[in-house]
Amino acid sequence: MFLKVLTHRQARWAEFHFSITYRPGRLATLPDSLSCQDNVYPERGEDFIRKNTMNFQQLIKKDEAQPSRYFSVKVDSFSNVIESIQRTLWQDSQYRSILQELGKGKSVQDYSLDSSSQLLLLKDQVVVPNDPTIQLSILQKRHDSPLAGHPGQEKTLKLVKQDFHWSGMTQFIKDYVSSCQ
Repeated sequence: MFLKVLTHRQARWAEFHFSITYRPGRLATLPDSLSCQDNVYPERGEDFIRKNTMNFQQLIKKDEAQPSRYFSVKVDSFSNVIESIQRTLWQDSQYRSILQELGKGKSVQDYSLDSSSQLLLLKDQVVVPNDPTIQLSILQKRHDSPLAGHPGQEKTLKLVKQDFHWSGMTQFIKDYVSSCQ
């Protein structure tokens, strides 16, 4: 038995209780999306791919040779958020004293200052100042974007906690996701 990582949509469906049963075509009363074959009509471009397999394989190899392009897309999507954090972090009274202590070379438990980006880190998470605009921007990128797929509260919290930390984050995310339609 293999464990499979669920997509955001599958994780969302996991909240519901349903069963899928096989019904032969002759017993089905009306065709629906689950009982119809999805490959009856070829997709646009499939014919080209079948006829030009070498070209298609070369395109795949070309894209595989440049993985940094995909990484830069991810970084660029948060670049304006990172810049906002860098601008406003020193203005936040909650973190100003920690930044001053770290600037003097003293150690503060679990906090560190990233020398290249000048971001305050709590363990390995970027500390976000108490600015609802920045927090909302992060949350929109991790919950509302098509890549995120509108996950539930726990999954969204987990996605945001991978990289960011701010005071009251759990309640902020729960309020936001519960208001999401």
